[in-house]
Amino acid sequence: MADASESRLEILVRRRDGKVERLPPERLGELDQIVAKPGTLACVLVTSPTDELIDQLAREFGLHPLAVEDLRKRNQRPKIDGYADQHMIVAYEAVDGSGSGGGLSEIHIFVGESWVLTVHWTPAPMIDAAHERLGTHPESIGDAPGEVLYALLDAAVDSFFPELDRLSDRIDALEDRVLESDSGGDALREVLAIKRRLLDLRRVLAPMRDVANSLLRRETPLVDASIVPYFQDLYDHLVRVMDQLDVYRDLLATVLDARLTVASNSLNAVMKRLTAFTVVLMIPTLIAGIYGMNFIFMPELEWAVGYPIALALMVVVAGAAVMFFRRHGWF
Repeated sequence: MADASESRLEILVRRRDGKVERLPPERLGELDQIVAKPGTLACVLVTSPTDELIDQLAREFGLHPLAVEDLRKRNQRPKIDGYADQHMIVAYEAVDGSGSGGGLSEIHIFVGESWVLTVHWTPAPMIDAAHERLGTHPESIGDAPGEVLYALLDAAVDSFFPELDRLSDRIDALEDRVLESDSGGDALREVLAIKRRLLDLRRVLAPMRDVANSLLRRETPLVDASIVPYFQDLYDHLVRVMDQLDVYRDLLATVLDARLTVASNSLNAVMKRLTAFTVVLMIPTLIAGIYGMNFIFMPELEWAVGYPIALALMVVVAGAAVMFFRRHGWF
């Protein structure tokens, strides 16, 4: 896979007879003549476009100025925008970023009457694989722009399922750590990291579900009646992902509550031990304090065994207190 900072342009042209031809980037300017032939469909994939390449794409495909502005600014909310002769869909793909909390790859898909343009800036393996399948297995995608759009969106949505599995494993491991009384700062940082990841995923998945719903209701001419069931399946997948996110959010809240409970129990155990130690030490101190008072008329002062008896009394009473607390689980 090319580096995320390296600009890349791939052009696939599906002819009327079903054959797919891969064109060099230099022939981008010929696409308007190529797609003018009936039954021809062009699929263009662009990675990390430069400003000059964005200008070239805008001229070649007649992109709306607002769509070009979105390409330059990026960080767009998932949406679908309709223009005179084209539509722009913004979606996201979940990217594995093990050890750094994962990532999201922003994808802009432009759909015209006989062409589909896909642009992304960071690695998007699922989108790249879907585009590659058009070249190697064109029969698996179809020859209409709506079918290609479904293949791309389905690949983006499918990328969230492995991410959910990774989050599930992290939450399970976190539960084990909490149950093992790991109430340190590392566990709390892990809880907060997973919570941020869930919020990031929900931030893009909720509007992506709205986009799928809009396509499903055929509010745009992109979806033919023959492929409506596929977009229904796409919408169902998004609903499943959203439901799983809600479940994981509840599980994370439960883990956080369990961590607080474990920390509270540990604190209570420490306080019980300190209280028991205080009581045990207080009894000899009390006896020593009484015998340390400078009274003249004190019977024990004239006993030869008064001092040993006082020491023995301290040991016996303190030992009895220790036995009492141990029997009740304070030690």
